[in-house]
Amino acid sequence: MRPWKNKSLGFGLLGLVLIAFGTPLYFSWSMIFHHVLQKKMSLTPTSKAFEVWNDTSTLSPMYLKLYFFNWTNPHELTTRGKKPNLVELGPYVFREIRQKADVTFHPENHTVSYFNRRWWYFEPELTNGSLTDPITQLNTVAISAKHKVRHWDITLQTTLSFMLRSSSIHTTKTVDELLFAGYEDTLINLGRMAAMGEEMPPFNKFGWFYMRNGSTMFEGHFNMDTGTEDINNFGILRKWNYKDTTKFFKSPCNVVEGSAGEFWPPYRQKDEIVLFSGDLCRPLTYDYAQTTYHMGVEGYQYVLSEKTLGNNTRRRYPHELAKYFEETTTTEDFFEADHSAEAAQASAEDPDVVNIGNCYCNGRCAPAGLMNVSACRYGAPVFASLPHFYRGDPSLREKIDGINPREEHDFYITLEPLTGIPLKVSAKLQINVLLEPSITVSLFRDVPMIYFPALWFSLEVEATENFVSDLKQLLSLPSLCIYIGAVMVLVGSLIIITIVLLYLLNRQRANSMASDKNTKSEMISSTADKSELVYMDSSNTNDDANVRTDRRLYPNSIECFNMDLQSKLQH
Repeated sequence: MRPWKNKSLGFGLLGLVLIAFGTPLYFSWSMIFHHVLQKKMSLTPTSKAFEVWNDTSTLSPMYLKLYFFNWTNPHELTTRGKKPNLVELGPYVFREIRQKADVTFHPENHTVSYFNRRWWYFEPELTNGSLTDPITQLNTVAISAKHKVRHWDITLQTTLSFMLRSSSIHTTKTVDELLFAGYEDTLINLGRMAAMGEEMPPFNKFGWFYMRNGSTMFEGHFNMDTGTEDINNFGILRKWNYKDTTKFFKSPCNVVEGSAGEFWPPYRQKDEIVLFSGDLCRPLTYDYAQTTYHMGVEGYQYVLSEKTLGNNTRRRYPHELAKYFEETTTTEDFFEADHSAEAAQASAEDPDVVNIGNCYCNGRCAPAGLMNVSACRYGAPVFASLPHFYRGDPSLREKIDGINPREEHDFYITLEPLTGIPLKVSAKLQINVLLEPSITVSLFRDVPMIYFPALWFSLEVEATENFVSDLKQLLSLPSLCIYIGAVMVLVGSLIIITIVLLYLLNRQRANSMASDKNTKSEMISSTADKSELVYMDSSNTNDDANVRTDRRLYPNSIECFNMDLQSKLQH
C-alpha cells in the first residue's frame, strides 16, 4: 500500500472518531450536566458543599438587622380618636454565624439529620443606637396570659384579672432585655403553676431571643435529603422533629414539605418554591416574581405573596382526597370557613381544588398579610407579617400611625434556575402581637383590637464574587459541551470530505495519466515503423569506407542507431 494511502486511511479514521464522539457530546449535554450536578452538588461528609453548609463562619459575614417599634403614646390607647403612634428605632446589627450540630448521615435512605445552632455577636459600629436604648411596647407577657386562659374556667380568668390589677398594658425595657438578656415577670412563674397539664414555655424570663444564642432547641430537629441518589430531591425536608407531619395544624396543613432552607433542587421553573420554617412551624410558599441578574448570572426571584400571606394556598387533589380534606378542616372551632361567592364559585368550578390556607388560621383567620403562629409559640397571640404590613390588608395599617410599607420590605429568594443555587436571599419578617378586648380580664376590657407591631428583622445573604466565578464555570459546561461537540463533528466532517475530494482528484489524475501514456505509446510505435522503412529503402551498404555519411540519426529510432554504430566499427 502506498504511503499516501496510509495517511488518507489514518485521517479518515480520525474524522470518524471525531464525529462519533462529537455527535453524542452535542446532543447529550443535558445528561452530562446532570451527571456533574449529581457528583458535585450532592451533600456528603467530604463534599465542598458540606463545608459551607456545616459552618458559615468561613464565609463572608452575615448581619442580622433588628428594628423596634417604640410606642410613644401608650396612655392614649383607650382615648377615642387616638391611634397608637409608633416610631421605628434601629437597626441594631448582629453578626450571625450558623452551625450544624449532631450531624448524622443516613446512607440507607440518602438523608442527613441535624440541629441548627446560631450565634449572634453585637456590632456597635454598624448599629444606630445601643443595647441600653429604652423601648416601650405592649406587655406581651400579660397579653399572652390573658389569651392563654380565654377558654379556661371563669374562676381562673377572674383570678388572672385580679393579679393584673397593678399591671399595665405597656412596658418599657431596654433593647438587650427585649432581645437576649430577657426580663423577669411574676406571671411567667405563676403560669407554670397554673398550667393544668398544658404545654408551657421552658423559660423563666421573657425576651424575643432569650436563650437562643448558641442553642439548638428552638428550630427543631431536621432530616433532609442529601441528593446522593437523585439530585432532584436535594435539600428537600423529609422530617421535622422526627415526623413528616406537625402537631400544630390539621391535615393537610400539617404536612412537612419544601426545602430545609439552604438548598433547592435544580431545574427551577417560573412557578413557585416552598420553604419550611422551623420558627413558624409551617411551610411558606413563594411565587415567581421576575428574572434578575446577580453579577452577570441569571436568577429567578421568588417572593412571599398571597399564597402564604393571604391564607389562600389552593391545591388540586383527587376528588376523594379533596372530600376528605374538606371534612377534616371543618372541625369545630378550627377555622372560619370562607363562604364568599367567589369561594363558592371556585369550589363549584373545580371540586378537586382545596383552599388549604384556611387550616393555618388556628381558630380564626386573620386579615391578609398575617400568618398565625400562636400554635407553635405556646399559645401566645403572635402573628408574623412582612415589615410594616407590606402586602397586607390596608385595615392593619389604618389603626396605627408610623407604618410605612415599601417595596424594600419584600421577602424574596433568588435562585439560579439550572442548579437551584441561591444567589441572593433577603429574609424580612415582622413580629406582631394581637391586642383585643376581654370581658373577664378588666385590664383589657376597653382596649381596641389591633395587631400591634413589636419588631422586624432583616437578614440578607448573597453569593460572593468567588462563588459566582465558580458557578459561572459550572454553568458554562452545557455550552462547552455543545461547542466542543459541534467543532468535533465539523472538523471530522471536513477531514472526511477532504479525503474524499483528494481521492476523487487522484483517481481522475491517474485516469488522465493512463490515457496520456496510451496516446504516447501509439505515437512512438507509429514513429518507429516509419523510421525503419526510410533507412531500409535509402541505405547503401557498399559505400566507400572513407566517405562519411551525412544522414542524421534520430534518437527515437533505435535500430537505425545500432546499424550506424556497427558500420563505424567495421571501418
